[in-house]
Amino acid sequence: PEGGTVCGVILSSDKTNITNMCGGRVAHPLISLANIKMKVRNKASSHAFLLLALMPIPQFIHPVPRMCSVLQERLFHQCLDIV
Repeated sequence: PEGGTVCGVILSSDKTNITNMCGGRVAHPLISLANIKMKVRNKASSHAFLLLALMPIPQFIHPVPRMCSVLQERLFHQCLDIV
């Protein structure tokens, strides 16, 4: 639209234990790294990121392993739609 601005977004996610909060569970924290110089972005101590969401890592019980994969992918994309 007229007057709009394009903003670059880099999303990153990595499996992380959240044991202290949820009793041994894991999640994928979804973080944003846009518009930050690579030198700063890659240095963990700079804290140059923004936590957007904790994406679930579900354990579906289904006899067909392919169905579990499809359900996991579908849930992940539904969560991304919400974020």
